[in-house]
Amino acid sequence: MIRDLRGVIERERADIGIFLTLTPPTKPMTSEAASAGQFEMEGFHPVPRIQIVSIDDALQLRDRAVRLPARRDDTFRRAKREGATGQGSLDL
Repeated sequence: MIRDLRGVIERERADIGIFLTLTPPTKPMTSEAASAGQFEMEGFHPVPRIQIVSIDDALQLRDRAVRLPARRDDTFRRAKREGATGQGSLDL
């Protein structure tokens, strides 16, 4: 099944494939997934191209069960903080 998923990923030119399973993955499954390589995007940590997630992991880890390229926080430069200019007070 992992081999089939890998074929679909290559045919559809997808970056990452997630295999959700009810049982723990077997050694041949993990080795086939590892042989698919890593997905790399500039500025992000590489992640496995094929990831096997069991239902137990998905329920326990929730959004951390799947490894996706993380969001970058350095995309915009921060503006300098201006000093207090003081509007002054009204002389009434």
